[in-house]
Amino acid sequence: MLKKFLENKMAVAMTGLVFIIALIGLFAPVLAPHDPYATNIMNKFAKFSMDYPLGTDHLGRCVLSRMIYGIRPTLGLATLTMFGTIGLGAFMGFMAGYFRGWIDEIIMRVVDVMLSFPSQIMVFAVVALLGIDVRNVILANVFIKWAWYARMIRAGVLKYRDKNYIQFSRCVGNKESFILLRHLLPSISSELAVLASLDIGWAIINISTLSFLGLGVQAPVPEWGAMLNEAKNVLTTNPVQMIAPGIAIVVLVTAFNLLGDALRDVLDPKEAS
Repeated sequence: MLKKFLENKMAVAMTGLVFIIALIGLFAPVLAPHDPYATNIMNKFAKFSMDYPLGTDHLGRCVLSRMIYGIRPTLGLATLTMFGTIGLGAFMGFMAGYFRGWIDEIIMRVVDVMLSFPSQIMVFAVVALLGIDVRNVILANVFIKWAWYARMIRAGVLKYRDKNYIQFSRCVGNKESFILLRHLLPSISSELAVLASLDIGWAIINISTLSFLGLGVQAPVPEWGAMLNEAKNVLTTNPVQMIAPGIAIVVLVTAFNLLGDALRDVLDPKEAS
């Protein structure tokens, strides 16, 4: 498996890109040239220079420093959202696919109801109901997205639940929890990895969209979607301010989508040599 991963240039390249971006965000206090919150109204809209490689915004803050610090909430909140959705979705999917019967019926009918509504509208509704807060944004995304995970994971569980090694484990008296954790979970781990890598791109777009609309991360916290929200107010006078966060979001989301496609090729058993 590792050999196939290393042979896939796209998987290695995108993993390296995401890892580098994460490291830049982790070491933001060391790498950022200026304080991302320091304002200097006399230096607003400064052009690109050695001191300000990406210029300054409408409050004279260093755009590059805010971009570097913005990796933390942008990537961090998306990762939290992904773990929340995959955790809840996996639990529901395992319960529905493994135990079947009335448990499967109840969970899948709830999933059908959840998936019948446009996800973005539902996220807006949940955030409006709970209030504008980063924690509510994460809860809203988890609340909406888990149903999609549950359906996908249930399909994977159904594929493996009647395999010979599962039946043998039941015959020797192993507990259901043991079978779920030691047999079924490793069997669908590749599908989970692909789903997670693809879904984190969706989470980044969703969180950035909410921040852009003023429903997510609030100013003056440097988050890429919130930076776009601030930049739109000066679009006519300084459109360059929107370029850096816009390109950063596109690059990061594209990296995760390409990584998901590459992982699918690496982990696909049909492609095994």
